[in-house]
Amino acid sequence: MPLRLPERIAMCVVAAAFSVLNLLNKLLCTVPQPADVSRGEYVNRYGCWSDVVSLWNQRDLGAHVFPYVFGTYRGDPPVLGGGTVEYPTLTGVWVWFTALFAHSAASFLVVTGVVAALLAVVVTLALARIAGRRAWVFAATPPLALYAAYNWDLLPVACTVAGLLVMTAAPRSWPPLVRWAVTGFAFGVGGAFKLYPLMFLAALVLAAFLDRDLDLPGRLHRSLVALGTGVGAVLVANVPFMVVNFEGWLSVFQFQAGRPIGASTLSVWYYGLLPWSADLDGPFQDTMSMLATVSTGLGILVVLGVTVAIGVRTGRTPWIQSSAAMLCVYMVCNKVDSPQYVLWLLPFFVVLRLGGWWIAAYLVTDVALTTGFFRNGYYAAIGQTGDTWASQMMTAGIWVRAALLVVFVVVFLRTPVVRRPLADRTATGRRRADVSVDAPPAR
Repeated sequence: MPLRLPERIAMCVVAAAFSVLNLLNKLLCTVPQPADVSRGEYVNRYGCWSDVVSLWNQRDLGAHVFPYVFGTYRGDPPVLGGGTVEYPTLTGVWVWFTALFAHSAASFLVVTGVVAALLAVVVTLALARIAGRRAWVFAATPPLALYAAYNWDLLPVACTVAGLLVMTAAPRSWPPLVRWAVTGFAFGVGGAFKLYPLMFLAALVLAAFLDRDLDLPGRLHRSLVALGTGVGAVLVANVPFMVVNFEGWLSVFQFQAGRPIGASTLSVWYYGLLPWSADLDGPFQDTMSMLATVSTGLGILVVLGVTVAIGVRTGRTPWIQSSAAMLCVYMVCNKVDSPQYVLWLLPFFVVLRLGGWWIAAYLVTDVALTTGFFRNGYYAAIGQTGDTWASQMMTAGIWVRAALLVVFVVVFLRTPVVRRPLADRTATGRRRADVSVDAPPAR
């Protein structure tokens, strides 16, 4: 059944409402706590922590210093300076720009939350165009209510969904080469906000070259176009800062490389390698960072290898499935698996025909993990340091989430893409042959 306008409007209203709920929760952390309550107790009791408020205070965003241009990474231990935040350039510029409209942590959070609500609506409409009623999975599940204003992750999510939309549901009047170019550009822009969409660019380029719907010169041409627009977007977003102040540009990567793997990272490396990982300043941190980097790289290469094998064997490359699988590898193997990363996964829950039980299992685990994390912090703040139901829930959530991500690497590669609603298809009711979305599942 085609998705009607009232249902689309309802989706958008729900997505915006959930985002506003998250904003209201995070605003609790912008006011002083009662005199007889510690800050840790207050923040964890209400679960109102957000990176938005934290960075406003820690990076002096109210000074409105343009990022990276005056950036430094100095001191002992080294700290970021000169208006730079610990994210790629487009996120840093976006943070600076939106901070211009704010005069306090609360107003900055409101600006960020309003933008997040608008992005949630745009992403919902795009997903509804791609997959119809399954867009409710994005609009009406807990992640928006928990994380919409937690960080700026909806920016790369919007870029990811834009790429998926162009390749699966662009108007027929768009020439095929334009769609490959725009999709590559969207993933490149996403990579300039947060690095992970660059994995999707790799899968897209493989599909452009391996899909046997064109002769070899045509496939080579479109793969170069997709790669060129994606890499071009990254270069445009980075090279000017590298030229003006290489130290400021590099400081982001130095900060992330030197970030210790602690309890707040919710990483399997920290919780799986206790008690050695508890020493945040010891040499074992370097070992964990190396393990995280190597396992992430190898996992991504394995997924790309499977993708190539399927593309060579069938002539149709499952690049969307491959993108989702690589994302799971990144989340489970990387040194940080922040709670809001579930927003990265949601679009793939929508556009791939993943069973409802899988989706429910992951989302319930995510809610349990977040609840346990904040409640465990609350108990620690009031001096209750023994084994509590909150610490047990948090630990179980970390390991169940990790297990689900590992399983999803295989499941995603075997899951077909959702077909667009009948009313949203082309007049002939058929897709263009040059769009690689209906690759057969892996065997």
